[in-house]
Amino acid sequence: MPHFRKIGWDQVGFDADRSLQLIPVGRQATLYLVAGPGLDVQVDDDSVVTLNAGTKDDRQAHGAGGLSAWEKDQTIRKIVLTASSKPDATTTLRALLDGRDFAKPVEIQTIMNSNWCQAGAKTAAVTPALLAELKRMPLRDAVIRIAEDQMNSAIAKQGDGFGVYDIDKSYNWCGAFAYWCWAHAAAVQGEFNPFGPSNNVLFSPQKAIHWAMKPESAGQLLRYSGTSPMDGKGHQDYREIGWNGCSLERGDVVLLRKAHAGDWKHVCLVDTVEGDALTTMDGNQGKYNAIKRTKRSLSAMTADGKAPALVFVHAMI
Repeated sequence: MPHFRKIGWDQVGFDADRSLQLIPVGRQATLYLVAGPGLDVQVDDDSVVTLNAGTKDDRQAHGAGGLSAWEKDQTIRKIVLTASSKPDATTTLRALLDGRDFAKPVEIQTIMNSNWCQAGAKTAAVTPALLAELKRMPLRDAVIRIAEDQMNSAIAKQGDGFGVYDIDKSYNWCGAFAYWCWAHAAAVQGEFNPFGPSNNVLFSPQKAIHWAMKPESAGQLLRYSGTSPMDGKGHQDYREIGWNGCSLERGDVVLLRKAHAGDWKHVCLVDTVEGDALTTMDGNQGKYNAIKRTKRSLSAMTADGKAPALVFVHAMI
């Protein structure tokens, strides 16, 4: 069956499961049409992207890795797509026979260069356009603006944050993402990062609590009591939000419990607080929407009803 696909090492911006290609404005992406020698290749709206569709077999493509034996025996046509200057625009790439789709269409989305964030690279990045913006805002706002920029990036839309935010790809990365946002915001503004020089402190809720309980830490634990979940040492008295002036602010770290007080599942960042309504910025949220905003309730309890579902580390800056 004819189909569009990426070939070789260049998989940037393409999601085969959703049949989606992301392209930064003004840039190009290359796809290949397998087994479609006589098909009419076109896009629905050439004001969004223009295409250069080869009509002959691209023999060089046959030597690329990842092709099945059947695919290697087919005609492979090279399709080059060039995005216009329209951000957040959408069109569809099609291969037609007698005016009807003869291959699964591919949705094409254009995104701002500042939102591209080096998708497909081993590490994410703060782009020059965003850098200038960050320098004009308070540190806490910069933390959330960085998270927001990553939310709009191809990294998040492809759902592949594993191994991107300065953490091994075999580990969950929600806490590493929170630290990454703080570290880059602090570096851009030449400010002190309250979470220190190592992202290890936020790798998990347990590590964040262990770090915040240390006398020298710049984090104040709220809504937690007991010993360190890492080594069973020390003791933390329960302190409610607002204790000693420690209200929740943008960029503070949120630690989520599940069934009971000792059952931990997630690390994220405070975005906004309005009464009982809390909005967080979350990484590692699954495929296709890996970084997103989430609405939560400050009064939520664990499944057994015995402990607050949300614990906080207030950044002391």
